[in-house]
Amino acid sequence: MAFREKMLWASLASTLAIWGWYFWGFAGAVQANRYDQAAETGNFITAIFLIVVVQIVIAIGLALSSGREADAPADDREKTIALYGYRSAYFALMLIVVMLVITTPILLRIAYDWTPAPPPSMAPVFMGNALLAALVIAEIANAVTQIIRFRKGS
Repeated sequence: MAFREKMLWASLASTLAIWGWYFWGFAGAVQANRYDQAAETGNFITAIFLIVVVQIVIAIGLALSSGREADAPADDREKTIALYGYRSAYFALMLIVVMLVITTPILLRIAYDWTPAPPPSMAPVFMGNALLAALVIAEIANAVTQIIRFRKGS
């Protein structure tokens, strides 16, 4: 397995684990009517910190174990695979953002049904987390597309 493919697998795993933890906790707090803005802000900062630290540690570990391959510039095949990944991430992000713009009233209604009496300040929180989820999904689409391309050998 190529160094860049190993990096993609590690990035995908850490993204799913860390952001999965964050969104699971956010949805659980909202649904149980125990949303605490300070606690959720702390969880968000924790997720950001963890994703950065975990990705750096994994990159260092893989670079040390891969030797010279880690320093080698990307060849044309790897550059093409990266472009396919960025393209799929862009389309995923664009589609989700457009869907959010169109469905915002419906999503807010569902969110308000989850909580008995949410404060008015929850609307930006819901939309901010929906947009954050769009970014995370786009990153997942990028990694999955590239992994599939690496596995196909294209």
